[in-house]
Amino acid sequence: MFKKSMWYSIITIALVCFIVLSIGFYQAIMVTSKVSAQPSAKAQVPQVSEDSAKPSSKNATSFKILIMGDSIAKGTGDEKSKGFSSYLSEYFKNNTSKEILVDNVGIDGLGSLGLQEQLDSRRLDKTILDSDMILVSIGGNDLRSILSLNNLTKEDEFKVRLDNYLNNLKQTIKDLRTANPNSIVIFLGLYNPYEKATSVEDTRLLNTWNYDTQQLVEEDGKWIFIPTYDLMKYNLGRYIAKDGLHPNSAGYQALSNRISKSVEAIISNLSTQ
Repeated sequence: MFKKSMWYSIITIALVCFIVLSIGFYQAIMVTSKVSAQPSAKAQVPQVSEDSAKPSSKNATSFKILIMGDSIAKGTGDEKSKGFSSYLSEYFKNNTSKEILVDNVGIDGLGSLGLQEQLDSRRLDKTILDSDMILVSIGGNDLRSILSLNNLTKEDEFKVRLDNYLNNLKQTIKDLRTANPNSIVIFLGLYNPYEKATSVEDTRLLNTWNYDTQQLVEEDGKWIFIPTYDLMKYNLGRYIAKDGLHPNSAGYQALSNRISKSVEAIISNLSTQ
């Protein structure tokens, strides 16, 4: 009789434990379900498809380019008075049936602060908005005056000037994106027209300038950094104008060809839109 009662007690305890465990397991499942239903930080970041990153021309029959910045943007040095405005149009016409329209607002001697002031005036807002592609050349005038300093002060002044330039460029990127969130922006790196007379230290500073610029520019997925240093370095006799500073006609053609090759697929895609 005692053994029988003991077995009843054991069975009862086992049933109670089973019920308690079942309830706990059920609650655990409910809690887990609620947590997993919440979006993770990763899930909140939208994935941009390749197609959505492609530019779309605002006009079915034309493709508009805005060229802005310093004297290189303007085309100074070209003995044929063409510059990017003409050569880019010629190269792009080989890749699209659309009419290429160009606005050039480049200014001799313009620095990064001057470019920012030009944007702050808001006079270019409509032109920027209407542009399918924007070419920017800036920074040469910011850097050039540093290279003439003596080595004792050059390094400190370089750091100050580079920081100011990068801050101006960061604001320029922001302003252009606000005015036109969809345009492709081409940014020209710096070259050294004084290669044969340049010290190792000055070459290092120029390379640092270009590297930091490229890192900042390419944070924006639709800004494309075009290096020019290598192209000009080995062709100074062929590509530099008589003023010893700006590209000549052949130089602008070579730079335009590099730009065209870099965006060839983008321009070709516009013909299908």
